[in-house]
Amino acid sequence: MDPPQVPQSPQQSTLGEGSTVPPFPSVPGFKTELGISIEQLQAVTINREKLSDWHHKIRSRLFPLVSGFYVRCRVEDSSDGKALYKIGRIKTLKPDWSVELDLLTVDEIRVGRNNTNYDCISNAKFTQQEYVSWCQKLSPDMLSNVVNTVARMEERLTMLETIVLVEPAFAGKKKEERKQDTAATAASNLPEKYTFSQNVLLCGDEERLMPTTVTIVDLLQNAIGQKGVAEPDTPRAAQAAATGTRPRSFDEAVASNSTMLQLQDMQNYLNSPVAPPVDPSRLIEMIRRAANPTFTGFSYDNLPDFCKLVLAVCNMCREQVSREPLFVRVQSPCVVFGDIHGNFADMAYFLEKVVAFDDIMLKYTTTHLLFLGDYVDRGTFSLECVMYLMALKCIAPGKVTLLRGNHESPEVNGDMDVYGYSSFKYQCLDKFGREKGLEVWVAVNEVFQFLPVIADIDKKIFAVHGGLPQYMGGDDKRLETLSDPNFPRVPVVQCNDPSNVTQRMMINDLLWSDPAGPGHPVDKYGFGPNPRGPDIKTFGSRAVDMFCERYGYQYIFRAHQEKADGLRLSDNARVVTIFSTSDYAGHQNGAGCILVHNGKIRMAIKKPCRQEPKEAKGPVSPRTLGKSVPAFMPRVKR
Repeated sequence: MDPPQVPQSPQQSTLGEGSTVPPFPSVPGFKTELGISIEQLQAVTINREKLSDWHHKIRSRLFPLVSGFYVRCRVEDSSDGKALYKIGRIKTLKPDWSVELDLLTVDEIRVGRNNTNYDCISNAKFTQQEYVSWCQKLSPDMLSNVVNTVARMEERLTMLETIVLVEPAFAGKKKEERKQDTAATAASNLPEKYTFSQNVLLCGDEERLMPTTVTIVDLLQNAIGQKGVAEPDTPRAAQAAATGTRPRSFDEAVASNSTMLQLQDMQNYLNSPVAPPVDPSRLIEMIRRAANPTFTGFSYDNLPDFCKLVLAVCNMCREQVSREPLFVRVQSPCVVFGDIHGNFADMAYFLEKVVAFDDIMLKYTTTHLLFLGDYVDRGTFSLECVMYLMALKCIAPGKVTLLRGNHESPEVNGDMDVYGYSSFKYQCLDKFGREKGLEVWVAVNEVFQFLPVIADIDKKIFAVHGGLPQYMGGDDKRLETLSDPNFPRVPVVQCNDPSNVTQRMMINDLLWSDPAGPGHPVDKYGFGPNPRGPDIKTFGSRAVDMFCERYGYQYIFRAHQEKADGLRLSDNARVVTIFSTSDYAGHQNGAGCILVHNGKIRMAIKKPCRQEPKEAKGPVSPRTLGKSVPAFMPRVKR
């Protein structure tokens, strides 16, 4: 239902064509008491024309998204015939264009209702007298609510205008215009500006169900709710019956590939029975052959051979990544993955969607695979996940980029007191025994120290595991410093080593920092303390503004934090958090990944399995293992 046609408001017509409402002086007394100025309230006030324009672009999806915005609406006429207006906050905009307003003032609370309709909403800004009158009538119990809502609606307004309304989902262009746009886009290699796709792919839990597509408005509406976009990310707690076992979907699809690998193994052993050539594809085949149909268990026929192959691929991958810089440049099309954390089922699920026709050699896969770190710990199959990705890196180093996360450091993935049975170190010892298990754990961590820490996509999107390196004034050379070939590799990120302290703290910021929440204290450069620890920082809007302006980035892709839907947009949609493991640590969260292609950023979300929570196991003590485990001693760089 389209909005009714309403003539121009009397106040607006008296101003004359082309005239504007003069700026109002601030009201210091009320700003001190209320905490917001008249300009701040004007910024989150929408008029009738804007409502009509938004409705033309997104149609009925407009109605739930305008809750919380302020309007200037007519209430009654005075004795001299002039219209009287008041300020109200939209609670519900109904399909018949009637409007229910929140009860904010003392008079509204006393009456118990506050309604208006579309044709009573003014196109003109409210006056200073109306603002003062509204502030005087506000209920004291609603002051904090009003202040918090204004801050949230500023963020929502920016998000709506940046993402939802950039490319209208329902306002189609003419065929000739679309052809011109396509030709113009094809003429340039890299788009000037990236925008979010209006469609979000929702993947089901069961293979027999086709993936469904929703619009980004639905996703934002679910994330925004009545409390605004700044509400805390609480994992979904709804309990549901466990679904049936999903049939195997990532098995051996090409018989000739398996046959050729076996023949190649035989030929290798015939040529060199002692030390056959390293074959990463054989490791992938061995992992997949050992998996059960749902990737919830692995059973190896020959564990010693698997261990030898793991060590060989680690050496091969270490030689490869040690030649790469810490700052990697990636071109689209590119799929970006967040935290994996030993969840092989979700990793295989997403890879199956990206790598077509079981192309484990990545010969026919044109999409670059960018992983943002945290491959181990928390999950049950950390070794299988990280070795599968290392094998892909060895097979196609130009198509796979593995960034380092905070768990790719021995002081973290070796902390069995904190992570217990889900510790990567414990899983290595449990699978291969003490001696070989420790050798595997050390070999994998030697690869981790050479992994790059940052990447960018088409020089428009900055990708990192945690966040931004801290800036403390002066000439900003943060990325230039990381691009220096002499920048040292850091085996252990958090330690008391007196050497390379500055470089190690920069790596620490990249792997550990988080976006600052609403109201979180930050310094003049936008950085503040982090509850994770004394040497860990948060970065706010000021830090994002300075960094993106300095280096020309439009978005920041990062991982590091669990999100209810696997993806989260924050800081006016410039910071995108990606989390690619569902049902994390017993929570019922979704998993997500992002495709960047042709200037579009398309998000895909895998819904959680909704299984009953598993019993959490406690930490591992030395008594559990029988003997104390030696600490990690990194080898000298070759």
